[in-house]
Amino acid sequence: MRMSKIISAVLHPIFLPTWMMVVMVLSGITRFMPGNDLTFILSALVMTCLFPGLVVVMMKRWKIVSSLELDSRDDRVGPIFLIVMALYGATRMFRNVPVLAMYEFYLSATIVVSVLAFIVTFFWKISLHALGWGGFVGSLFIMTTISMHAFLPYFLVSIVLAGIAGSARLKEKSHSNAQLYSGYAAGFLVVMILYFVYLN
Repeated sequence: MRMSKIISAVLHPIFLPTWMMVVMVLSGITRFMPGNDLTFILSALVMTCLFPGLVVVMMKRWKIVSSLELDSRDDRVGPIFLIVMALYGATRMFRNVPVLAMYEFYLSATIVVSVLAFIVTFFWKISLHALGWGGFVGSLFIMTTISMHAFLPYFLVSIVLAGIAGSARLKEKSHSNAQLYSGYAAGFLVVMILYFVYLN
């Protein structure tokens, strides 16, 4: 298996909500609720990754989608809708946890980004990796402006990983430069707009 394909899989956007929860834990935000860190991470993993991921695998088995990479625009509609529902469920789950308000914002922004991907998919093949990483980097940028000490290292690492993910997609010839860069820009801008409209 080519390295670019492995990187695309490891840095797949379906893992990003779980990685964001790991960032929340490592940043120390959840220290006000001792003993719950693993529960938070596992809950995020199950709700936003394992559950939708398993259903997509079953869709592949039932030949509803042709590839787990969802490279075809026709393959994306059902899985994206499923992911939106999973993200909404996770948002409801964490809504009553005050220390995870920033994580709830990230999930809400990811829902909007996913809905955007759902709509655009009917007309154009935008990069889902770039959309996801654009939203991830944008959310960490906002968190860094709120608490630089807690989030700056993770923000810098996210920029590097976003670039690696995009390079891998280009290497795989899964997207054009336009599909990739528009994904980054759309994901980042959606997060910025939501923040300034609703939270600032």
